[in-house]
Amino acid sequence: MGLSSILNIATSGLSLTQSSLAVVARNVANADTPGYSSKRLAQENILSGDLGLGVRGIGLTRTVNAFVQSQLRIETAAFGDVSVRNDFLSRIDQLFGEPGGPNGLDTNINRFVQSLQELTTSPDGFTSRQAVIGDAQVLAQQIRQLSQEVQTMRQLAEDSLASAVNEVNEALKQLATINQTLGTQTTGPVPPADLLDERDKFVDQIAKYLDIRTSEASSGAVSIFTRSGNALLEGLPVQLNFDQRGNIGPLSLYSDVAADRGVGTITLEAANGFSIDLIRNGILDSGRIGGLIKMRDETLVEVQSQLDELAGALAASMSSKTVSGTAAPAGPPDGFDVDTAGLLSGNSITVNYIQGGTPATLTIIRVEDPAQLPLSNDVSPNPNDTVIGVSFSGGAGAAAAALNTALGGLGIALTASNPAGATLRFVDDGVAGTSDVTALSAKVTSTSLQDDGSQLPLFVDGGAASLPYTGSFDFGGQKLGFASRISVNNLIVQDNELLVRFASSPATLLGDATRPLELLDRLTNVPFEFSPGAGIGTTQNPYSGTVSGYAQRVISLQTGRANQAERELAAQDVVVTALRERFSEDTKVDVDSELTQLIELQNSFAANARIIQMVDELFDVLFRAF
Repeated sequence: MGLSSILNIATSGLSLTQSSLAVVARNVANADTPGYSSKRLAQENILSGDLGLGVRGIGLTRTVNAFVQSQLRIETAAFGDVSVRNDFLSRIDQLFGEPGGPNGLDTNINRFVQSLQELTTSPDGFTSRQAVIGDAQVLAQQIRQLSQEVQTMRQLAEDSLASAVNEVNEALKQLATINQTLGTQTTGPVPPADLLDERDKFVDQIAKYLDIRTSEASSGAVSIFTRSGNALLEGLPVQLNFDQRGNIGPLSLYSDVAADRGVGTITLEAANGFSIDLIRNGILDSGRIGGLIKMRDETLVEVQSQLDELAGALAASMSSKTVSGTAAPAGPPDGFDVDTAGLLSGNSITVNYIQGGTPATLTIIRVEDPAQLPLSNDVSPNPNDTVIGVSFSGGAGAAAAALNTALGGLGIALTASNPAGATLRFVDDGVAGTSDVTALSAKVTSTSLQDDGSQLPLFVDGGAASLPYTGSFDFGGQKLGFASRISVNNLIVQDNELLVRFASSPATLLGDATRPLELLDRLTNVPFEFSPGAGIGTTQNPYSGTVSGYAQRVISLQTGRANQAERELAAQDVVVTALRERFSEDTKVDVDSELTQLIELQNSFAANARIIQMVDELFDVLFRAF
């Protein structure tokens, strides 16, 4: 090897050292820059045959642990999900207040109960009657306010989804541009490291919103997929579209049927024309987007259902009355008659019977909207009954005919008929030991303020021209959103003596405590069956209790969920923090290490410079010799 070769080798070493010094300087300068990873200049030996001709840099490499980075993104998505849940559930918990707290829902119910108790001892007192009305109005207002707040949170989730989709789309566009740049700039074996840092910043941004998987090409270009395998970025980015809705209310629900959907959905539109509804296909189940969807379409909808259930029970417990059946003329066949004159849409008839030695219950519900038929057995909180929906718009005779068709289809050996007026008769098959009707009654909603018993329609559906609350299933159902409309009957507000006077002729004396005692008993002692569809109780064991007891269960449930979400968030934070610290340890700039590297490079620079100096001196000696 000649002096020229030695000079070239030393010069290449000097050049590489200078480049390495520049990398060290950049590392130290960016030690506190978010997203910057420590760099090293990769180098390789320059060969000609089997002879080394020097050294050269082949590009910057990053100190990134790909496995830890992948796990961090997965756990970041899970953290985003539970973080959303914690934020919303803590707000719900604050809305309902602490059980027994000064502003708790159960506290206002108990105040209403207490005012009714005081009315039973002084029904003739104007102040006592007015206190009942005032506490009833406060309770109804709080239920309406809670419903409004729940829908406000659903609207917040809807708006947050729109923002999240926009951020994901923007990140995908930026990544597509970076991928294109990487494809044109990567000419050597190592992709541009700083561009990879920029790439990872946008990938991490998407990971906050979605649970993603990535695939990296040799050029550094990245492909991104949902957990289920749908491509978000593979060459060209997809477009996520969200048809955002405004003014979300209790009736604004998610549906797979576009015409019935009252909230936005997220569709993936690929450049090749492929399209898929990500929400309908259950693809978005993690990340902030997944958390927002669950809050909007599940958790908050369930909270609204609990409020509706509570409001419905409050109204029905005050206004419902039972019409007992009477024995039909002696048969066979044998059975009972019931007067259905007061039966409103949503009211029910209960038939208890025995067939084949087995006791059974039949629940008949008046339904005038044919789109709601047939009814599912689940619409009744009773897990053991059979439900039939039937229209009475054509009179009791037409209803009886429709019932016989339904009974035959169900294999129930009973017969319905209309002997006169609005009377329905149910009889057995007339054969001893096969079927027997054991009891018959109707549960109807009283709309009269007087002369119809001691019950009272104190709470009404104020959002529908102050209609009585019957729990009708017609046209979407009255219960849905009833919490946002519950009001105190204005006729009673204008005349508080109606809290006592249940008869007009002869007029009930103001000192008569019959009605106040009845209302108090209905509120505090008479159990009410609540639908398990609202998340309290189960299908086989529905919750049965007082209105106050149900309110306490709702508050306890929300408090428990908020506490559980807080614990889950703390646990997930530990996981994410540990992974982030481990990832940071691998990627961050260690200034002490950089200074050590600087000393090593300084020595290398000096050594290469000394070799160049020696070669220069040798050339001088040779030139002088000639």
